[in-house]
Amino acid sequence: MANLISATFSEEDEKKAMELLAQLKALFPFGIKLSEDQKKHLTRLDDGRIPFADKGLFYGGQQPLIVPPFTDLAEYKKDLDFVKATRRVGAELLSLAEMMDDSRVAAGSDAYQASLSIYSSAKAAAKQGVPGTQTIVDEMGKLFEAQRNNARPSEPTAK
Repeated sequence: MANLISATFSEEDEKKAMELLAQLKALFPFGIKLSEDQKKHLTRLDDGRIPFADKGLFYGGQQPLIVPPFTDLAEYKKDLDFVKATRRVGAELLSLAEMMDDSRVAAGSDAYQASLSIYSSAKAAAKQGVPGTQTIVDEMGKLFEAQRNNARPSEPTAK
């Protein structure tokens, strides 16, 4: 059995993390949620396009005659600065989320492997007539079968 991780995260740690996340969320009161369809139809300002946007802002400031009347250079700069800053923060958040998720998955795997070994050992003990082990097998067996059944795709029912 692999022990991928050995860590604790106390209720106090969880509370502190949730408070910090609430503080972070408070920095983004303007945050919006786009639908997948909306995202699909928006142009993206990725790493390869940021220099293009930088040049557009630069040249728009240098040559006001090329700036269309519906383009607000102050808002353009504000949006571009926002993208750059939030990309840096977002990269750190994604890294943290990935680390947290991988750690949780590893700990979950460790715990599940340990529970499978207990269940297997209890079944072996019950076969040998060790007192009290059949109750353990029955209880764990119900849960084991329930989680196995929940993991399977449901069969269509005939009407």
